[in-house]
Amino acid sequence: MSFLGLGSFPGWHEERDPRTGSDIDIKPFPSRPVTYAIAWALGTASLLLMISALWQHVAAASVVAIISSTVQGHTVVGDIGTASIALVWLSFALAVVAFEGIVIMALSIRLLDRLTDE
Repeated sequence: MSFLGLGSFPGWHEERDPRTGSDIDIKPFPSRPVTYAIAWALGTASLLLMISALWQHVAAASVVAIISSTVQGHTVVGDIGTASIALVWLSFALAVVAFEGIVIMALSIRLLDRLTDE
């Protein structure tokens, strides 16, 4: 959903400056409803990723504890895969960074609009 919303953001276009007569590149601001929808989607995704990362972490640790207690340490050794845990927490961290980026962009555009209106 976020990629589709980001794809709808307006692109660069050229306009002629009436004072100087030269061509200037202009990038208009994205629409606020789309920006807020993307922020909501990324915030929800970050929350769900955090919950799933916590559940995966707890499930992996509990399975290792159950296996090691039932076989009493004879032939089966349990180990939590650090790569899988690192990947799930990395995906959560990247979603949070994307959420913070879109929120900072929306707040910056709002501030810039307020400053240029005065």
